[in-house]
Amino acid sequence: MCVHSFSRRQAIRRLVASSLVLAAPTFPVVAQASQITLEGGLLKLKRSTDGKVIYPGERVVVGTGGAVIRSRNQIFYMDDGTEAEFAVDADGRIKKIFVFAGGLLSLFGGENGRGTKIVSANASATIRGTTTYFSWQNESQRTYVCCCYGHLDLENDKGGNLKLETTYHNAFVLPLGGGVQPAPYERPLDHYDDDIAFLEAHVGRQPRWILPTGKMNFFAPRPAPPLT
Repeated sequence: MCVHSFSRRQAIRRLVASSLVLAAPTFPVVAQASQITLEGGLLKLKRSTDGKVIYPGERVVVGTGGAVIRSRNQIFYMDDGTEAEFAVDADGRIKKIFVFAGGLLSLFGGENGRGTKIVSANASATIRGTTTYFSWQNESQRTYVCCCYGHLDLENDKGGNLKLETTYHNAFVLPLGGGVQPAPYERPLDHYDDDIAFLEAHVGRQPRWILPTGKMNFFAPRPAPPLT
């Protein structure tokens, strides 16, 4: 997992701010077919040289500092080095995300009832109006999922599933051998409350969490706990 030595919130603010300052024809560029925009940051694409346009089915590789991606009311913060691919429905809405490496924080509006599926090498999470961090832990050969708030369905390809509703950070790992297990960490990995609040505000929403202490608890930068 990524260990950051700088404030991710500051990085996100710089990434998003850069998309607002630059002229529209230059950055970000909207892919008409997919309606996916790069809000900030750096992407490399497997099948083209233009890192500003995201087409369905094209492999995205995230550069240093991460990337902020938006599709309508869906917004994603992707860690450096993350490799992913997006599929869309007939309306241009993201319906599936394939995560080949790294992780992403996904924020969806409450009306995401049709579900968006995020898929790794061994598992998937179907998002039904929620904020979720999803990653493939290559070192441990397992999928890590944290439902920050909302409703999602977890499924392990080798058997085992869980329907989850939560109001504040509830994390699980899905090993290659099957099953769904509580995550063996004391805090969320690689995503933070101030990141979530800022990104929700960027799309005109507020987090739909219930804070146990009445205030945010996890702030960037926080290095991820060591993997076990």
